[in-house]
Amino acid sequence: MTTRQRSTTSRRATVVAAVLVITVIATACIPRDTAQITLDAEQTLSDFGATWELDYYVNDAYACGLSGNYSFMVMNPAGNPNAEAPLWVYLHGGGLGYYDEQGQYQTLTFQDENSWNHQETFQDLIRTVEARVLDGNGQPEDQTLVRRIQEGYRLLVVSMCDHDLYSGLGTPYANHPTNPNAEVNGLQATMAAIDYTAANYPTTHVWAHGTSAGSAGVWSLASSYGFEGTALTGVVADSTVLSPRYVEILDTYKGTPGWMFGADFETQGVIDKIGFFADTAVPADAESQIINRDFREVPVLFTGGGADPFCAGKFAPIPPAAAVGLGNCDYLFDGVRQAVADQPNSPHQVSLVPGAGHVPTLDPGPANDLVDAFIAEVLATDPPNFGS
Repeated sequence: MTTRQRSTTSRRATVVAAVLVITVIATACIPRDTAQITLDAEQTLSDFGATWELDYYVNDAYACGLSGNYSFMVMNPAGNPNAEAPLWVYLHGGGLGYYDEQGQYQTLTFQDENSWNHQETFQDLIRTVEARVLDGNGQPEDQTLVRRIQEGYRLLVVSMCDHDLYSGLGTPYANHPTNPNAEVNGLQATMAAIDYTAANYPTTHVWAHGTSAGSAGVWSLASSYGFEGTALTGVVADSTVLSPRYVEILDTYKGTPGWMFGADFETQGVIDKIGFFADTAVPADAESQIINRDFREVPVLFTGGGADPFCAGKFAPIPPAAAVGLGNCDYLFDGVRQAVADQPNSPHQVSLVPGAGHVPTLDPGPANDLVDAFIAEVLATDPPNFGS
């Protein structure tokens, strides 16, 4: 290569990087509406020697995929609902799905179009918490959500009702069967819920914890708030890393017996529906942003299980993984692990739990101690309160 060719290539790379940063910044300043949020119901929940006051809100600005509107629930600190407290935002799992050009809904093999495309009711959100914090005998487990509740955090549970990984940006809901004007609003509605709660309840720090589909959602939150300069205190992303590596795994195994995506599932359909944060060609994934723009505004703990079936942890390694001696889940996380390792004084951590399955922060085990240590390290830097 001549000197002139090298110079041209370097300039081209610089331009591409600049366009990437501008695109990300422009996209990540998310317009959202809190003016149409209303308190729909209240409830008192008493158990295990404590009492919690719960508030249920609906945001009429954002319609769900098929019926109803986006909702969220605030679970106040036990016995002291007006206390100033850190806010723990929880984004539950639920997979993803899209309508293809033939009007068929493509999703996980055990889901259909009614999965997470309808308004989540007050009781739905209560059951979401109960299902994730109680064991088979109805007793609290020693895991991340329980620890935060016991420590006096205020819990915000956000709905997902566009089946969009909490990442929709108000773009058209592609191939919607009944409403040509339908939009995908997951990220807008989630940020509106956080903004509203932090403004209307006495709040110090704001953390976001996502499991499975919610893990992708909290990365979208971290990225967007970071760009806006109102950084979240920290993020725990459990089990899902949107990455070109995940596309490799999905494309290799789709339609294989035992894998959760059928032969007709196409990643382009996900991109067409969700847009920016699902498009690995942008790229807006964590690995790319850490490398390309030194993303460090919001500390992120990326965790998951080494035997997670959702990253083909029990299947034979795909060829790129086998070539470097890794299982599929290790391979999925290795890109962001390398990016974090190469980032000087990185605020991020990557800790895959060997042998663990899906969403280990919701089960007793070492993942919860990793979360506790991460929180302590972030707080040791004396981060500002949310919005200050």
